[in-house]
Amino acid sequence: MSNITALNNELHRDIRIKRSNDFSRFSQQHLVPITVQDFTALASEFPIIFVKNAETGQFTPVAMMGIKEGVNLYCQETTYPAAVFPKGFLNAPLSLAKLNKDSDDATVLIDLDSPLIDEQGEALFNEAGEKTKFFESYSQHLLDVAEFTIQTQAITQFFANEKLFVQQTLTVTVDKQGGKQSISGAYIINEEALNALDDSRFIELKTKGLLPLIYAHLNSLYQVGRLSKLQVNQ
Repeated sequence: MSNITALNNELHRDIRIKRSNDFSRFSQQHLVPITVQDFTALASEFPIIFVKNAETGQFTPVAMMGIKEGVNLYCQETTYPAAVFPKGFLNAPLSLAKLNKDSDDATVLIDLDSPLIDEQGEALFNEAGEKTKFFESYSQHLLDVAEFTIQTQAITQFFANEKLFVQQTLTVTVDKQGGKQSISGAYIINEEALNALDDSRFIELKTKGLLPLIYAHLNSLYQVGRLSKLQVNQ
């Protein structure tokens, strides 16, 4: 449940926010949207795949944090077990919302029911109602993630335009009896299509700095085995 409203320096002057690596609020989200700026760090822990919006055709990169729908294997407890996590995990309880669809102006929202609101946390405003350094840093993080998201949408669309995506069915072991589960709807970069690009288009990928992202994504697919083991052990 949430109680989201626009942040106000008068109404919310006394609110304090604690920073925490308790990400249990994602316990039922096995696919977590990420940005391309997450790829390098997350590739060492999670499979990074792409999913396609059936209505818009837009591809979105996600970190697979679970095998079964509705079960995030990393976020079942209040203690997060991995060394890396998506940048967006640190957004709550604040978020950005555009004032209208035709404007780049945005307002900060706050979830007043978030457990991250705590009187022992960091203040957002001082007694004069001015932003604290903590809030300025927090706001910059929100802006960065929003910018990264826009960049990610453009890059995934570029991959789609180059016809680099191929749908892949992943088959994983899910129990100690050797039971298997097939995961459909996953898209990955097709290495054959990548290698078939002519020199000018491949150089464009290199010039745009996209090759490291592609290789991080492809290397991350080896982490499917890690997820499978976690599922079996659970």
